[in-house]
Amino acid sequence: MFQKKTYQEIVDDILEQLTKGVIKEKHDWNLDQFKYKLRNTPVRTIVKVEGLLRGSQHTFVKGTDYRQTANDLEWVNIGEKPDDATPFHVSYTFGEPTGITDVNPGSVVRTIVEAIAREMDFLYETLDRVYKSGFVDTSTGNALELVVSLLGIERTQPKSATGLVTFGRTTPPDEIEVKGEIHLFDGRRDYELKVQPVGRVVQVKGSTEGVETTFENPRDYVLEGNSVRWVSTGKAPDEGASFAVSYVAHERVTVPIGVEVSTSSRDPRRVRTFVTTEERTVLLQSDNKWQAHVPVRSILPGKQGNVPPGAIAVMPKPPLGVEYVINNEAIFTGTEAETDEQLRDRAKKALEAAGKATLSAMESAIRRIEGVRSVLVQDRPEDVAGIVKVIVDGGGDQSVLTAIDQTRSAGVYVEFQRPRIAAVDAIVTAVASRGVSLSSAQAGLEDRIRDYFSKIDVGQDVVYSRLMVAALASPDIHDLEDVTLVVRREGIAPQTTTGDNVLVKPDERAQIRNVSVSMKVKQ
Repeated sequence: MFQKKTYQEIVDDILEQLTKGVIKEKHDWNLDQFKYKLRNTPVRTIVKVEGLLRGSQHTFVKGTDYRQTANDLEWVNIGEKPDDATPFHVSYTFGEPTGITDVNPGSVVRTIVEAIAREMDFLYETLDRVYKSGFVDTSTGNALELVVSLLGIERTQPKSATGLVTFGRTTPPDEIEVKGEIHLFDGRRDYELKVQPVGRVVQVKGSTEGVETTFENPRDYVLEGNSVRWVSTGKAPDEGASFAVSYVAHERVTVPIGVEVSTSSRDPRRVRTFVTTEERTVLLQSDNKWQAHVPVRSILPGKQGNVPPGAIAVMPKPPLGVEYVINNEAIFTGTEAETDEQLRDRAKKALEAAGKATLSAMESAIRRIEGVRSVLVQDRPEDVAGIVKVIVDGGGDQSVLTAIDQTRSAGVYVEFQRPRIAAVDAIVTAVASRGVSLSSAQAGLEDRIRDYFSKIDVGQDVVYSRLMVAALASPDIHDLEDVTLVVRREGIAPQTTTGDNVLVKPDERAQIRNVSVSMKVKQ
């Protein structure tokens, strides 16, 4: 086993070899022991003995307090002795003299030795890191990644936040008149029109039993989406005959892939930018709004890309025909890179998972699923044998169910559920430090509060003192005069607390909803 030496140990070892002298060899005084064997032999001369006498540092007198017997130090019965159970130090020479006697600080020999010892200390430090890099419990960074790679495990990288934003316009797109678009009736009920999105059908003409007919809406046909659907109880064109549709469509407003949207802030460093990952068309929704719900991904990886509802409202380069953008729901799916401690823990659980049929194996398998934020596994909930409850935040349902099925023990029933949300509104009155920007201090405080909540896992309480530590982590905030938390749960009246923890049940997760900050200036 490798044993690291300190700088002082290196210096003492070299000086001992050069001078054949030992400086302050440590021994522990025991009332029942009067003779102490010195470690380096043969002992030539005991130079000095130091220790505590009645609580003060004292140099003992040779011949009066102690004497040298061969290679031993022997305390004289009638002399002074160190305080009970305290260490004393012996300086002595041993072996054949070398001629080097001056090793005091500042001497030539001492200066050279200390320079060499400093380099050796650096070497020992390097060897110590190399030694520790070979073990799961002591390795860090890239070294830990190499160790766990033997188990086929890789560090989970930071994931960008993903979610939906809504692109829309307050007025319908420009209309396009389409006259007499021809379709062949072949017995099908639905016929998709070519120019989309379709606003309304003006007229449908064709022939029924050889007679030219103008069909009626909604008795003969209806418009569903962008298609004409023939009603089974109404008239329809003759089989193999054509019919003409005149209708009004709207100009197609498309949100392509790669459109950038962002939050708004006076400080460019606080702006969070997202990019669309799919192409969508702005369509008339059920609430009569022209909108498109488009998936986006944060450009910044990790939790720094997480944003609350309504934060995304800026389009640096708006798509043609789009008037606004907004995220109606929070985007909190960004996760940080796996820490060394988390990677270490997962590697240990992977060894257990190799045997399968354990709760740790099940938890480890679920945590490996993309998008899983936290997992809580409860054995024998409500003290019922043979049942395991698994509460998973994030990840796809089917992926979680597959992992459970592959790792559960035979005869054990696993209940899988999503955490219930305890939505929290934070109302804060803060005092800003002198000379700081109130808007910057306010925005930073809001971010730190949201960041604290983003790190809370399923079943974890909102700890008031930890929330305060996070909120006051910036010198911009001098004090917090009031912090009120309003907790809203489905079917339960809101609960208000000031200065107390928010207790969360095992199947719940606390999620911040609104942060309202009032700022004051320090007087």
